[in-house]
Amino acid sequence: MRPRPASILSRLLALSLAALCAGAAHAGEPAPVAKHIILVIGDGMQADNEIAASRYLFGRDDGLSFHAFPYRGWVATWDVTVYNRRAPRLGLPPYNPSAIHPKAGCDAVPAGKSPAPPGRGRYTCSAPEGGGQGADSASAATAWATGHKTDTGNVAWLPGDPDGGALTTIAELLRQKRGYSIGLVTTVPFSDATPAAHASRSKSRRNRHAIADEIIRGVRPEVVIGGGHPARSGDRFLSASLYEDARAGRIGDYVFVERQEGVDGGRSLKEAAARAVREKRKLFGLFGGEGGNFEPPVPSNDGTAVVKRASIENPLLREAVLAALKVLSRNRNGFFLLVEQGDVDWANHAGDYGWMVGTMWDLDEAVRAVVDFVNRAGDDITWADTLLIVTSDHATGAIRFDEARRLGKGRLPAQAPGLCPDRAAWCPGYPGGEVRYTSTGHLNDPVPIYAMGDGALTRHLRQFQGGWYPCTPLIDNTHLFHAMTNAAGIPQPSPLRAVVTRPTVCPGGQ
Repeated sequence: MRPRPASILSRLLALSLAALCAGAAHAGEPAPVAKHIILVIGDGMQADNEIAASRYLFGRDDGLSFHAFPYRGWVATWDVTVYNRRAPRLGLPPYNPSAIHPKAGCDAVPAGKSPAPPGRGRYTCSAPEGGGQGADSASAATAWATGHKTDTGNVAWLPGDPDGGALTTIAELLRQKRGYSIGLVTTVPFSDATPAAHASRSKSRRNRHAIADEIIRGVRPEVVIGGGHPARSGDRFLSASLYEDARAGRIGDYVFVERQEGVDGGRSLKEAAARAVREKRKLFGLFGGEGGNFEPPVPSNDGTAVVKRASIENPLLREAVLAALKVLSRNRNGFFLLVEQGDVDWANHAGDYGWMVGTMWDLDEAVRAVVDFVNRAGDDITWADTLLIVTSDHATGAIRFDEARRLGKGRLPAQAPGLCPDRAAWCPGYPGGEVRYTSTGHLNDPVPIYAMGDGALTRHLRQFQGGWYPCTPLIDNTHLFHAMTNAAGIPQPSPLRAVVTRPTVCPGGQ
């Protein structure tokens, strides 16, 4: 499983970009509308993860597929919990959606304009931090899925946990207004925070059984593929009754496929997707290993940059994505697809560089599969009506590279036994000194974002740059919701009102 040569991807992207230019609306023509919105999340991914993976796979810092996308920027990820921790230190009142001071969430400090590679700067959120971590996946996913900020741990629910605080999600809105199909694909349990925020509502991400029931029995997305199989992780992520009903065919028009001992999960998922298309049914794929997640791919350390799957019984993310696209693309009205590589976060929490590189490869391969799918001939899915976004929910972990001991292609640092303590001041896990983790917790720093599609579609992201965070290309994670609804032709009024003080002159002449 070698990474695809960069030259092939370059040619594909060149063709894609040419198509974007050719398909851009001329003056006086109707603006294009996105019929297909694909949101790819690297949970916990930040710029240093991208650099690490790109160096391993390609020997350079900017070789991942999405590094060639025409839109590149940054996203602020703070939530209400972070805001209320920082605001008093700035002399500002607690969070109020009618008068938000964005700098209380992230007082953005510009340091260059490019997300990657290193040496061209980062964007950080200046002190005071007030202690504690950044946003979690539940509140971050809620922000882009609903356009609302909320508390850490909330899933599509208003902050403060009021009765009746359930929020309408982007996926449901697109289904109601445009007739889109909904797809959720993740390498972690399907009832975990990120997929949950798109097809369920809860005051706590820990209500996994209720979340799983709402997804499968309530919202009923056309595609659900994820972890949490009870044979490996018990009934932590879905109830025994839901699992037994799925196995017995008592969950309606779903084709159900699950992890089986000794069976290639990618192949069985592909066959199930074909059956779902043939029988005009939905698809529910339930996989996962110990702890609920898919076993992550394993990178070699011999200079070849070969990444191997840890188990054939779980699909790779690209296999899950292609199965989802096969089912979703039969809807001529369009679809919304959430894709999450959730193990990036887990690897960063563990301070495990090799694990992280394997998950980043898995993510990049999935993005390449999406690009290839849109580029294929013979259907009506093109970049003229497709918006592909790649970003993160929040940053997890802080990696520091020693450029004097720079790792080459296919090389991983030596790793000492044991895991790094959370929020470590220094991680002793890498005795060679090539890298170190200065934190393995959630950070409040912005994360990179990349997008591909017709220029008139990506402008829906670009128009928010610098609005809440002057003198930077930052957008807020709530702006993702509005960029996607605007692109779909169903603009939604924002419930948030920002109070922004703009400098007369930007620092450094930016």
